Amino acid sequence: MEDSAHHKCMAAAMAVLGDKWNPFIIQSLEHGPARFCGIQEAAGGVNPRTLSGRLVQLEQLGIITKHMISVMPPHTEYKLTKPGKELLPILAQMADWSERHSQPALE
Repeated sequence: MEDSAHHKCMAAAMAVLGDKWNPFIIQSLEHGPARFCGIQEAAGGVNPRTLSGRLVQLEQLGIITKHMISVMPPHTEYKLTKPGKELLPILAQMADWSERHSQPALE
């Protein structure tokens, strides 16, 4: 792959994974759809305003979908799309790498 094409691909991946919270949000949806509060808790207590913005961003990037559920009380659920699910092994590899190469300065 040509260097400039490689850099464009890396930039596209970083648009998704480069944010502090996005990997945690994606991972929180690994086992299926979740509601806002469930994602917030699973992602480590991200600020609601920040979470709301990241969910919009991930939806625009095609990583998650948002479904309005009209049962009483009405609520919203988020779930991973196919491209979102394809990120899960990458996140697992990142965690494995970090575990193998963690140093006190990284902890």
